[in-house]
Amino acid sequence: MTGSALGAPGHLLKAELSGPPRAFVRGEGVELVDEDGRRYLDAAAGVGVASLGYGVSEVADAMRDQAERIPYVHALRFESLPARELAGLVSSVMPGDLDRVFFVSGGSEANESAFKFARQYWLERGEPERWRVIGRWPSFHGNSLATLAAGWHAIRRKRHAPLLLPFPHVEAPNRYRGCGHCARAGSCTLECAEELERRILEVGPESVAAFVVEPVVGAAAGALTPPDGYFQVVRDICDRYGVLLVADEVITGFGRLGRWFGVERFDVQPDLLVFAKGVSGGYAPLGGFAVRAELLEPFVEGSGRFEHNFTYAGHPVACAAGAAVLKILIRERLVERVAALETPFFDALRDVLGDVDLVGDVRGCGLLAGVELVSNRATKAPFPARAGTASTAARYAMEEGVVVYPCNGGVDGEKGDYLLLMPPFVSTTEELTEMTARLGRALRRLSDDLKS
Repeated sequence: MTGSALGAPGHLLKAELSGPPRAFVRGEGVELVDEDGRRYLDAAAGVGVASLGYGVSEVADAMRDQAERIPYVHALRFESLPARELAGLVSSVMPGDLDRVFFVSGGSEANESAFKFARQYWLERGEPERWRVIGRWPSFHGNSLATLAAGWHAIRRKRHAPLLLPFPHVEAPNRYRGCGHCARAGSCTLECAEELERRILEVGPESVAAFVVEPVVGAAAGALTPPDGYFQVVRDICDRYGVLLVADEVITGFGRLGRWFGVERFDVQPDLLVFAKGVSGGYAPLGGFAVRAELLEPFVEGSGRFEHNFTYAGHPVACAAGAAVLKILIRERLVERVAALETPFFDALRDVLGDVDLVGDVRGCGLLAGVELVSNRATKAPFPARAGTASTAARYAMEEGVVVYPCNGGVDGEKGDYLLLMPPFVSTTEELTEMTARLGRALRRLSDDLKS
């Protein structure tokens, strides 16, 4: 390879196969810098990952030190000191008695691992007919086949439908649009939660292993938050039928909602909690799940083994990064900082976007905000799916110097456009205000262009 070929565009296979490539070359604080030297405020933290922002030497130093000591051990057979340390740190901030931790390389692997744990748990209990994982629609739990089957992001599922397990689903509550149970927004009777019991009875309680749920629906529906009491009903139903409750906290975990984990905000205790993204602050691929020690007893008394692993599970350098990130989160009280920033962040968003014609709703909590884009505010009519409005809005935002995350498909599987904002926890109020101002300019420009 010649020197001139290094870094040349064209050889990298990426999701979007058309359009010019874009590359960022460095990050500083909450800013990204592209190849041309232009700076952007990163209001997406990558994709809810870079909670500490960019250029944190303490994390990089920890990774370099571990790489020099020993970069890899096979977690199926051996342990590493960083994995032990990180497991201790993670368990120390987990809610309730979730104190056994399994590490992988990201959110899809983490949810897949949790599903396999739930399946083997019932095998070890002598109930081999329990295999179904009930999910919600809309939802997103990963891009592996089992996680696509449990999730319901229709656009990502449809091409792979013949490969997916026939997992059942229930409807997620939608406080902006209402849902199939409560057609009028703001009139929730928690029938959406009660639907879980009906679905369990429909497929047979003896066949259901777990129910997986995001505390706040992320990319599949633009930060949908549950109504009061929703999770208490869900927890009761799971207990009634012996179903394991799996909380997917890939986005919401490690401080994103102003609590260490989203389930704490909604006062529910899961049996398994899945995490990724913020656990390493984007410095290394890392994820995992935590489980109550009690659930390990059938394994210990049975096969004596959790039959699962990945080559890079519990990677020492990634775990060293995670340990450094958690120490900073704890020392700098950044979770508490997110809680304090929530009100000014959402006040600014609603003030700036409140009169933009194509903004139907601004929702979320902590530093996770969803902006739903609509073609008619009065009727809440979504844009046609083929219009690609969220992606266009994200492009306009880039032109204004702010990075946001476009999402779609949450209304009927095809239609529904959203922007997610997930700023780094270290953002100042001034930076949050500027992010919001830039997004406001972008959406006003797009609104005017759509009218012309």
